Amino acid sequence: MQDMTPPHSSIRDIPVSPNHRHVPPPDERPRSRSPRRGWWKWVAAVVVVCAVAGLLLSTIFQGATVTLYPKTQNVTGPISLSLSPNSGAGDGYQVVTVRASATTTAPASGSKQVSDEATGIITIYNGYNTSNQVLVANTRFAAPDGKIYRIHSQVTVPGATAQAGGTLTPGSVTASVYADKPGADYNRADPTTFTIPGFKGTPRYATFSAKSQGAINGGLVGTAPAVSATDLSAAQATLKSQLDASLASQMAANVPTGFLAISGSLAATYDNVSQTGSGATAQLAESASATEALVRVSDLAAAVAAQSVQGYNNEAIAFADPTKVTVSSSGSGALGPLPVTIGGSLNLVWQFDSGAIKQALAGKSRSSFEQIIAGFEPAVSSAKATIRPLWKATFPENPDQITITISSGE
Repeated sequence: MQDMTPPHSSIRDIPVSPNHRHVPPPDERPRSRSPRRGWWKWVAAVVVVCAVAGLLLSTIFQGATVTLYPKTQNVTGPISLSLSPNSGAGDGYQVVTVRASATTTAPASGSKQVSDEATGIITIYNGYNTSNQVLVANTRFAAPDGKIYRIHSQVTVPGATAQAGGTLTPGSVTASVYADKPGADYNRADPTTFTIPGFKGTPRYATFSAKSQGAINGGLVGTAPAVSATDLSAAQATLKSQLDASLASQMAANVPTGFLAISGSLAATYDNVSQTGSGATAQLAESASATEALVRVSDLAAAVAAQSVQGYNNEAIAFADPTKVTVSSSGSGALGPLPVTIGGSLNLVWQFDSGAIKQALAGKSRSSFEQIIAGFEPAVSSAKATIRPLWKATFPENPDQITITISSGE
């Protein structure tokens, strides 16, 4: 019986299958991470990124673009107007003066005795009042040394233009003057300011003046080369051709930005031809001055609108393309009202201050856009705006972050 009794053994001796998993007691098990706690960290990170992105979009990348459509109207030409001299009331013109000199030679046959007066060009200024002043033929002009020069033809000096504050901008006109006596003593190479002796003792004496434009020359008593009438005529034609080309070139270069030259208003005045030299060749010289009427483009556009656009109320206005506008006249415009004809592309565009629109919109709500733009009528006929980022309900506080674009059509 004892032989059937199993030998003494311990539970430790019981074999364990290699696939059997050892499970430690609960107090010895490692704690696992909560999946919920990790998910919230990702959510928090996304929220922070979105907040930063939103802040960047709301500050660094914020802005607005406003597209404005100005009021326009096409006027059918030609339009006839009368422009006043030195006027700033939308119907005026100004006169610009240039001067040129030329020389040539001609064959001489001996010499001759001459007694010639010096001659030149002066600009006469009227700073007395806004009325035109007529100066009759032979009006005297006195140089600082007392020498007298005269005009041989009557001229009308335009009145002064009243400026803000009551100051006057003198009106002006150019004219030829001639020395009161022949001789070289009356020649003047330097610019000279003249008074009008006939106004002495009156308020006009201090407010009227004249200044020479270039030299006053040609005065001579003595011997000069003798040039035949045929050769002299040919030399004068050469001088005139040179002078005309020089005057036209200078005039074109002296048209200020924002002005148009009035075609047909160019008028030239030629000095006497002076002769020098000896022997078989004579040197001939001649000077000339030219005046041309100019009109400010904005004034011309306003004058066209006043005559052709119903309801126009002196708003700021301009031509869409001034280079396609023509203005011409049959007179020089140096003495008074100047009739002109305006043609070409007369498409008018109302003007506005883009900076003022930016200031008006800065910091305002999107909903007030139309009301604010309405304050700029009739210059702005319609407008549209885009604000960045899209969820912003107000325009940027900084006007520089508002971009204005101007469109010619819907």
